[in-house]
Amino acid sequence: MEDFDFHQYYQNHEVDISWLTKPSQNEFRWRCSDGRWRKSKRRVSSTETFRKAIFQDNPTDIYFSTSSWLNPIDLPRLSDETSPHPILLNHLIVFDIDYSPLSLENLEQARITTLKLHKWIEENYDYELISISFSGSKGFHLFYNDQDRTLFSIENPKERENAVKEERKKLLHQVLLAGFKVDPRITADTRRIIRLPGSIHGKTGLLCHRISLEVLENNIESWINEVPSYYTDVEIPKFAKTQENKEKKQVEKYIKEENEENQKHTYMIEVSNHLPGTKDRSALIFWTPYSWGTGTECFERLNGLIEMENLAYCAIFSDGERILFICPESITRAKVVKILNDLGMEKLSENLKQREHYWVRISGIMGEDGNWHNEPKFISIISNNEIKSTYSKSHLILLTKLGVQIDFSKYEELSGNSEQSTRMVVRD
Repeated sequence: MEDFDFHQYYQNHEVDISWLTKPSQNEFRWRCSDGRWRKSKRRVSSTETFRKAIFQDNPTDIYFSTSSWLNPIDLPRLSDETSPHPILLNHLIVFDIDYSPLSLENLEQARITTLKLHKWIEENYDYELISISFSGSKGFHLFYNDQDRTLFSIENPKERENAVKEERKKLLHQVLLAGFKVDPRITADTRRIIRLPGSIHGKTGLLCHRISLEVLENNIESWINEVPSYYTDVEIPKFAKTQENKEKKQVEKYIKEENEENQKHTYMIEVSNHLPGTKDRSALIFWTPYSWGTGTECFERLNGLIEMENLAYCAIFSDGERILFICPESITRAKVVKILNDLGMEKLSENLKQREHYWVRISGIMGEDGNWHNEPKFISIISNNEIKSTYSKSHLILLTKLGVQIDFSKYEELSGNSEQSTRMVVRD
């Protein structure tokens, strides 16, 4: 590192925080020229507040959190059991692609991998690409926004963060198994920091900055010389031997640990919404989204659904976090698809269209220790006696097994046979 006045640079140049939805919800950290690490003691919402935050320091490398928090200042450690758990508002999906050591050849490999990974993500996930960065050294960063807000609606802050981490771990596992060389420490870590665009890379003197997808599609040598360099002796070698062994072992270690973790199973019972013995008849069964909660708002939505669709009979259960809704009526598959779409449950409706039925959990979840949790408990029946309907024989029987008392003599028209389509499921 040359004798460079980083402090003066940042007082005269702007870091790039404009693309962050609310930078004041991100944590900012930096490494000083003497090796010390510092955290921002104030919220960073603009270039001006950023300059005030670093005013006493000479930061060689600047980072920001991949997560947004209700209060990003002095976040407690994960091991801190005394402080209230911080409230996670968002977690960007981030991939860090590096090929070591720094060379034009390795940068080109990193560029190609980054481009292929982005195309793979587009084909397999509904994520919104919000930024691409050249790191200022050996590779690139991809930033996506997860448009599914379900997990961020979990009320308990610790459970919310853990659920997001688990979801990201599944994604990272799929990316690594697909053969993409990404840093396995980044994507699934809600407490991770990553280099801030618009900041100088302390080792290379090159500017970490955002680039367009069009730039990423062009080979490295066509644009790398245009990247601002703040050290006079920076020269990127054309060739350098890639450190395959170290990075390969890092990925292999991660996959091994994940596979060992995935050997822990949970067990549950699921039921099909199809009416056995019929061709095109379904019951309407679903778990409400976490974002609906289990209070007044949720029941108002369910009552609105019952009135709008003229449903005659519905049973409601709760596992304490969500509501299990079972309408044992005989309904056409097309109508159930429409209802689910109207409720915003596109994945479930797509399952029904493609596979002609779907499975829904109707039991608690049993861990390997034999203990059950999240067991659905019966709450109430919503019945509209003025509306006559045809009912699913098998799903009425199912309700009796779930503890609901049913007088079958009151149901004149029954559809399908009594054989229930249930299964025991083992999940990782």
